[in-house]
Amino acid sequence: MTIATRFVPLEGELSTERLTLSPFHPDDAVAYAALWTARGGEPATPDQVLARIPILEARLAEQCLGLRVLRLAGERWPIGYAALIPGRASVDEPEIVSELLPAVHGHGFATEAGRALIDAAWRTGRERLWATTRPHNRASLRVAEKLGFVAHHIAVDDRGEIVWSVRERPVQ
Repeated sequence: MTIATRFVPLEGELSTERLTLSPFHPDDAVAYAALWTARGGEPATPDQVLARIPILEARLAEQCLGLRVLRLAGERWPIGYAALIPGRASVDEPEIVSELLPAVHGHGFATEAGRALIDAAWRTGRERLWATTRPHNRASLRVAEKLGFVAHHIAVDDRGEIVWSVRERPVQ
């Protein structure tokens, strides 16, 4: 059985009261580069983003998963992204991830986007989702808790501990 027969594709656009979650557009490359640079890693250029994101999105679409750009409703400039990816988990039980520009931290946008993405994940046919977070990232741990994730186990990699949290699809 192929992925396409097990799962329904992730919806292209999602919306909440305050946010629009939509697929990447090449015009988003500048904002993505700013986001990658803001996280404290290697500075990124729009050309690097354009070389990576469309390839990632195509691979995720084949897996009925996806990356969605976050925008305030009615605005054009992205404030971050949220995604369902295999990540440290799997295609069948994907990981939910998000990242926001520092200027918009603390306003509940990650939680709001996460709720929309979780609901969309259930509509693809997924039964279980994962969130992985470093123990020092208290804000992300709080978001996962607000989204109904429960700590499952702790793993260790070359950078230290990772808290694995799980969320099961509600029984209907």
